[in-house]
Amino acid sequence: MTTYKEIFGKQIKNYSSDPANNAEGQVWYNSTSNTFKTVVASGAWSSSGNIGTARFNMGSGDTPSTAAIIFGGTGKSVLTEEYNGSGWSAGGNMGTGRYALPGFGTQTTAVGAGGYASPAPGNKALVEEYDGSSWSEVNNIPTAQRGSASFGSLTAGVIAGGVAATANLNTSYEYDGTNWSSGGTLPTGQDRTEGAGCGVLTAGLIASGDTRVSFEYDGTNWTAGPSTASDHDGGSDTGIQTSAVVFGGFLSSGSGQITATETYDGTSFSTSPATMATGRYGMGRGGSSGTSAVAAGGDTNPGTITNTEEYNFSTTVTTGAAWASGGTMNTARRYISGFGLRTAGVAVAGYTTTSLAATEEYNGSSWTSTGNLGTARYSLGACGVQTAGLAFGGGPGNKAESEEYNGSSWSEGNNLNTGRAELGGAGTQTAGLAFGGGTPSVSAATEEYDGSSWTTSPNSMNTARRGEVGGAGIQTAALAFGGGYPGSSLGGNAEEYNGTSWTVGGTLNIARASPAGSSNGTQTAAFSCGGSSTTTIANVESYDGTSWSTRPSLATAKKIAAGFATASDVVVAGGTGPGTNTATTEEFTGETTAANVQTLTSS
Repeated sequence: MTTYKEIFGKQIKNYSSDPANNAEGQVWYNSTSNTFKTVVASGAWSSSGNIGTARFNMGSGDTPSTAAIIFGGTGKSVLTEEYNGSGWSAGGNMGTGRYALPGFGTQTTAVGAGGYASPAPGNKALVEEYDGSSWSEVNNIPTAQRGSASFGSLTAGVIAGGVAATANLNTSYEYDGTNWSSGGTLPTGQDRTEGAGCGVLTAGLIASGDTRVSFEYDGTNWTAGPSTASDHDGGSDTGIQTSAVVFGGFLSSGSGQITATETYDGTSFSTSPATMATGRYGMGRGGSSGTSAVAAGGDTNPGTITNTEEYNFSTTVTTGAAWASGGTMNTARRYISGFGLRTAGVAVAGYTTTSLAATEEYNGSSWTSTGNLGTARYSLGACGVQTAGLAFGGGPGNKAESEEYNGSSWSEGNNLNTGRAELGGAGTQTAGLAFGGGTPSVSAATEEYDGSSWTTSPNSMNTARRGEVGGAGIQTAALAFGGGYPGSSLGGNAEEYNGTSWTVGGTLNIARASPAGSSNGTQTAAFSCGGSSTTTIANVESYDGTSWSTRPSLATAKKIAAGFATASDVVVAGGTGPGTNTATTEEFTGETTAANVQTLTSS
């Protein structure tokens, strides 16, 4: 190893630890480790929020990776979903469901053209435009076709190649926001290009298809570009003509899906060391530069998936948001409630074959049994922190009892005005909130706790609900979500409480009863995890104060589990999965980044 004194020329700064603010190419000497270090840029894929419905061969807009849009897809889907950089939310449905349709534009001005739908003949010439909330029919493309490549904007978009009847197409068409006109002719016909294409009308690129060739468009003519290293058949392109990312697809030999990623600099393709976690084709895409991309859904053959991955090329290494296994509870149980933080959480009561009074505390890695409730119960409400918690209501028999926790033991508090089970809770020990539940009839009533007694609010929820209503926030800014029971119409929308009255908030993408939530989240930043829909689900959604977006799913579908912590880190413990009570814990950690620092060695 070269020593510090042996470096000549411009001075290299000496640090005892790696500096916090780094820039690509920066070099320094770490005197503690006796090493020279530098910051380098690299590309990496990381997991992100799942789309709501598994599908492939959907249309996509040419949008940034923080504002992507997908629409249509297998099963002649009409669904539209929008991505905000962390999760997906539902948009307006298309008028006609179809798949293998090209798309271009932005999240608020998208175009979906052609595609395949029933009845025969399946290929369509139909075109629809999206305005950010709804779709409307506009002028058709000249030829009914599917699987075409696409890129551009609402007023300067291009579709190229694809299939009409059984013939591979070498034609392209240009859209000016109203009408379609013929564009240049491709050197060869291309099919299976769905998801391929990036750039603008006067500088476009196609680098996916049956062969490894690429094609560039100058607004008039198509010319053959350099070959890609892999087939990327049914893969995706994002970026611009001189800075693009090509990823996924399958080999034309049919030997399987690929995870390969390539970058294009306007002259040649380079294979990136970054590979996708899941090989797929026919995925939705996003990304408007050669340094970022989104791959959503697709087909793994066999199996259509909901998984989303993000690609970033930067001086930072991104660790995607994900769930990981935590410590195992001492008692497997369901109908359990939780409160507190990730490293200082409490799970209380529940049900095995009988009602439980057991309390357990979580320190971020393991569970410890602590003081029992005075009254065993299940399906109760709870709120607070580890050293100052509140438990109230529950079953059997729609209990009214409240109890306060001091970090080791429970003491009796004053009763709810109306005994109830399957209710929601939010707030603190001295400013708690109880809402909904069964009395046994389904309730919309709200009660507030001031540390000594409960007061019934004159304003009830807009929708009466039971079924372990999820809750988050504080007494003057609370959030209620989910509720109901399988087969009911309840549990789809959230409601927000301002300390006086409730207003209707955003609608969950999947309505559910019995979700676990981030009890110490906020009205504008909360999680809904798992629960019961038509079946027990693993789906996770986050709320931003306006809408719900899908996030990475739980490893195991579960309901009636305890949930606690904030909106950036969540713990889900206990509950029941398919057919059995569980003692397992899952922990969610949001996306993190760190400088990509490399040690320099001499040769």
